[in-house]
Amino acid sequence: MIRQYVSLKGFTLVELIVVMVLLGILSVTLLPRFLSGAGTSEYHYRDQALALLRRVQIQAMQCTDATFCPGSVLQLSSSAIGTSADCRNDATHLCIASRDVVTLSANFSQLSFDALGRPQGCAAATPACTLTITGSNSLQICLESEGYIRPC
Repeated sequence: MIRQYVSLKGFTLVELIVVMVLLGILSVTLLPRFLSGAGTSEYHYRDQALALLRRVQIQAMQCTDATFCPGSVLQLSSSAIGTSADCRNDATHLCIASRDVVTLSANFSQLSFDALGRPQGCAAATPACTLTITGSNSLQICLESEGYIRPC
């Protein structure tokens, strides 16, 4: 008497090949995107710039001294924005890392905020101030004339 045992556990050969083909397609198309980081650093710098602009705006609104408010004037270069020309990478500066191919540009070279949080030193345009972060993608931050800071 010969008995045949049929195993009902595991995958068939067809299922195994289909899974391997799908993993191969995903690794070819998605893995380089995850490993390179191309196009993601602009969003990182935009979020940091938004936080920096809002911080300086709130600091200017909290300043009660009408003649001097330290750290309320932002200076811009192609690789940094901050309260002074040097790049210290602290809470009052945003510095572009040398490994990232990202540049900053704006319609202002110096920016300050008044006691109501409105930007001062921008060109007469709508929106009042525009900060552009350029890399693989081009992203903008708009500072409205009444002080609203938003990605645009």
